[in-house]
Amino acid sequence: MKFINIIIIIFLLLTINCVSAATITVDMHDNNTNFTFSSIQDAIDHAQENDSIAIKNGIYCENLIINKSVNIYSLTLDPKDVTIEYNDSTSPVIHILSDYVKINGITIAGKNNTHPTAGIFVDNVDNSQIQNSVMTNVQDGLYIESSSRNYIQDSVFILNTEHGIHLHASTRNNVENNTIQENKRGFYLDESDKNIIIDNEINSNQLYGIALRESSRNTIDQNQVILNNIGLALTSSDKNTIFDNNINESKQCGIHLWLSNSNSVSNNNFADNKDAGIRLTSLSSRNIFEQNIFSNNLHGISIESTDNNVIKNNTFQSNEEHSLYHRYSDDKNIIENNSFADNPSENINLKPVQEIFIVIIVLIIISSIIAFHFRPPWWKAGIAGLILLFIVGLIILVVALFLVTIILYFPFESNSLENNVFIESLEINAIPINQTHSRIILSMNLDYKNKDTFFFSNNTGDAPNNLPVSVQISASTPIDGLYSDEDMELVHEEQVIIEYLGSNHYEYILDMESGKNYAFLVEVKVRRELPYPHPRYGEVKWEFLGGLSEEIDLR
Repeated sequence: MKFINIIIIIFLLLTINCVSAATITVDMHDNNTNFTFSSIQDAIDHAQENDSIAIKNGIYCENLIINKSVNIYSLTLDPKDVTIEYNDSTSPVIHILSDYVKINGITIAGKNNTHPTAGIFVDNVDNSQIQNSVMTNVQDGLYIESSSRNYIQDSVFILNTEHGIHLHASTRNNVENNTIQENKRGFYLDESDKNIIIDNEINSNQLYGIALRESSRNTIDQNQVILNNIGLALTSSDKNTIFDNNINESKQCGIHLWLSNSNSVSNNNFADNKDAGIRLTSLSSRNIFEQNIFSNNLHGISIESTDNNVIKNNTFQSNEEHSLYHRYSDDKNIIENNSFADNPSENINLKPVQEIFIVIIVLIIISSIIAFHFRPPWWKAGIAGLILLFIVGLIILVVALFLVTIILYFPFESNSLENNVFIESLEINAIPINQTHSRIILSMNLDYKNKDTFFFSNNTGDAPNNLPVSVQISASTPIDGLYSDEDMELVHEEQVIIEYLGSNHYEYILDMESGKNYAFLVEVKVRRELPYPHPRYGEVKWEFLGGLSEEIDLR
């Protein structure tokens, strides 16, 4: 009897499950019925867990929130037939908030030169699938945040204004057989570990094909990374495996490593990169480079201030200048069993004695020219020459040490922008609103006076006449009366455009509690796009252009 009861219970559970897994149709030309809707979001709201939603041909203007496990697909499984465009550009077109969501055969797109934050936002979920879909003309084609074990396959990410794919704090995701093309940035992994990136076409992205920042133990295998500015950039990323990729025709280098350790780079092909096949920089150590082929690059491998790397069993052929180029002489790496053919030079590494000798020869030549010109007595000429050698040598040593420190360890810090914009005529006026609060009016001129030292990412280095900046206003009222940057709280931020040598009046109004003494700090900053991730700033740094502080007493 007990056995029969168990069988009945199992049968009922299976029956309930089968009934619940229904298929709902979305047809933009049809009125809502029990199982047909004109809105995809209405269909999602009506669906039960594990239901399927089949979408008929059309362009649907909606922002979707998916908060249950459903399977959403175009009826033909052809992305050309179903397009979802945003209704609200400040939100992702599709926001996934549930595990086990499937999306197949859909195009997600921006419109009218307005770009939503993301095509699909996978938000703290696991085990979802995105297949055979297109994400285009948005900021991030796909943004995955704090999510694991999601599967991205056979999709296209093209012409997005920020990233094709962006992973943050996400692990064990599989990205396979996709096309990531003509985005500002291709595929960005930030603080994301143990992901698999395999058999993708990552081509013609403006800044880089793939970039990792503080991301470890990822596998990058069998990808075609071609015609990007930088093929693959690793910043503060360790123990990744880069195997059997074609990384070719980069406008700069194929792979750039910065502060990255214990990575394995093997069996890859580096060809026709305008700079180096691999650029190894700034305290990257214990990396292994083996059985790679370097051909027709400017340099095969460029080594800059890095030690304890292993470069072995590689093939260097027909590189334009060097197979292995050591920018500085004191690096200590293991280089063995490599093959060299038709390279102008193989393993150039000037010793410190050679470098000192070259400097001395140059200084002697300079001294001789000066002595010949002024013709002093020989003993005076000798003393003057020695003094000149000492002074010039000391200056060169100090300047060289300073530049090496700045360029190698802080390569984005070398262009100072301070005092390009002056905040003048700052006035702070207060009008009582009631017994407890006052209305404060900050009024100022943002004088954009200097362009000469400006660095701006418009490929020329020149500042534009109309400069987009961020105006940030912070306020503080510490109990002890002592002010510091830590006390300041950002109360307002706004993007504005200021004109070179023009009248740029700016005003902001806010309400504050009366009975206190306030300090205000006004700062003007410019957004600087970095070509690859920085260990501290990531991909964007806000450069300080000018600032001014002032106090007001509301007691």
